[in-house]
Amino acid sequence: MMKFHDTRDAISKIAGFCGMVISITVAFYLIFPSGQVQSKFAMLLVSFGIGIALSVLTFKALLKSQR
Repeated sequence: MMKFHDTRDAISKIAGFCGMVISITVAFYLIFPSGQVQSKFAMLLVSFGIGIALSVLTFKALLKSQR
Protein backbone atom coordinates (compact mmCIF):
# COMPACT_ATOMS: atom_id res chain seq x y z
CA MET A 1 0.00 0.00 0.00
CA MET A 2 1.30 3.42 -0.89
CA LYS A 3 2.05 5.78 1.92
CA PHE A 4 0.98 9.41 1.95
CA HIS A 5 4.48 10.67 1.17
CA ASP A 6 4.83 8.31 -1.80
CA THR A 7 1.55 9.56 -3.23
CA ARG A 8 2.55 13.16 -2.65
CA ASP A 9 5.92 12.56 -4.33
CA ALA A 10 4.21 10.98 -7.36
CA ILE A 11 1.79 13.91 -7.65
CA SER A 12 4.71 16.33 -7.32
CA LYS A 13 6.62 14.58 -10.14
CA ILE A 14 3.57 14.63 -12.43
CA ALA A 15 2.94 18.30 -11.69
CA GLY A 16 6.60 19.13 -12.34
CA PHE A 17 6.50 17.26 -15.65
CA CYS A 18 3.31 19.05 -16.75
CA GLY A 19 4.72 22.42 -15.76
CA MET A 20 7.90 21.74 -17.68
CA VAL A 21 5.96 20.71 -20.80
CA ILE A 22 3.79 23.82 -20.63
CA SER A 23 6.69 26.21 -20.13
CA ILE A 24 8.77 24.68 -22.95
CA THR A 25 5.73 24.72 -25.25
CA VAL A 26 5.06 28.40 -24.57
CA ALA A 27 8.73 29.29 -25.03
CA PHE A 28 9.05 27.54 -28.39
CA TYR A 29 5.66 28.87 -29.54
CA LEU A 30 6.84 32.41 -28.88
CA ILE A 31 10.27 31.85 -30.43
CA PHE A 32 9.17 30.24 -33.70
CA PRO A 33 8.02 32.69 -36.36
CA SER A 34 4.69 31.98 -37.97
CA GLY A 35 4.35 33.13 -41.54
CA GLN A 36 1.49 32.88 -43.96
CA VAL A 37 2.43 29.33 -44.90
CA GLN A 38 2.42 28.03 -41.33
CA SER A 39 -0.71 28.06 -39.23
CA LYS A 40 -0.75 28.93 -35.55
CA PHE A 41 -2.21 25.51 -34.71
CA ALA A 42 0.61 23.70 -36.52
CA MET A 43 3.19 25.75 -34.65
CA LEU A 44 1.43 24.95 -31.36
CA LEU A 45 1.54 21.22 -32.14
CA VAL A 46 5.24 21.36 -33.04
CA SER A 47 6.00 23.32 -29.87
CA PHE A 48 3.99 20.84 -27.80
CA GLY A 49 5.87 17.90 -29.31
CA ILE A 50 9.22 19.52 -28.61
CA GLY A 51 8.11 20.29 -25.04
CA ILE A 52 7.12 16.68 -24.40
CA ALA A 53 10.32 15.32 -25.93
CA LEU A 54 12.60 17.61 -23.91
CA SER A 55 10.68 16.95 -20.70
CA VAL A 56 10.89 13.18 -21.13
CA LEU A 57 14.62 13.38 -21.76
CA THR A 58 15.13 15.63 -18.74
CA PHE A 59 13.15 13.39 -16.39
CA LYS A 60 14.95 10.25 -17.65
CA ALA A 61 18.29 11.94 -17.02
CA LEU A 62 17.21 12.97 -13.53
CA LEU A 63 16.00 9.49 -12.66
CA LYS A 64 19.21 7.94 -13.99
CA SER A 65 21.37 10.33 -11.97
CA GLN A 66 19.47 9.52 -8.75
CA ARG A 67 20.30 5.79 -8.97
